[in-house]
Amino acid sequence: MNKSRLWIVLSLVLLFAAGMVAGIFADKWFLSKRAEARRGQSNRPPTLELWSKELGLTVEQQAKIREIFKHNEERLQNDERLKGLRGDLDKRYGEIRAQLKAEIDAVLTPEQKQKLEAMIQKHNEERRKDNERRQRSHEPRSGDASNNNKGAK
Repeated sequence: MNKSRLWIVLSLVLLFAAGMVAGIFADKWFLSKRAEARRGQSNRPPTLELWSKELGLTVEQQAKIREIFKHNEERLQNDERLKGLRGDLDKRYGEIRAQLKAEIDAVLTPEQKQKLEAMIQKHNEERRKDNERRQRSHEPRSGDASNNNKGAK
């Protein structure tokens, strides 16, 4: 009777861990992509072209605003407090992910650990490719200041 209870408990723990891993991957791979698709382009800030058209900006005003956006981008990239916050946040996320992985690894067999590691590597590679595609698609176009006005609304 004791062995059957142990098997039931271990099965439930394994099922919970598998569900958690599946949930994490489903969120990253499917649900977040669907949310992005639902949002479409509405989440992007307006371009300088749109501002110019809607506000009736002169060429001189456009040039000044373009410089303001450029200066703001430099300010955001060079702000030491923001860099420190990003670093602290990344470090803490890394610690939590490592803790989660260690807890899950304790439940898995060596073969399952290898499969999970391969899944994680595949996921990381796909994320890297998605980020590269996203960066290429957000490169400034001529007359487009949408990438230079992050945080400016």
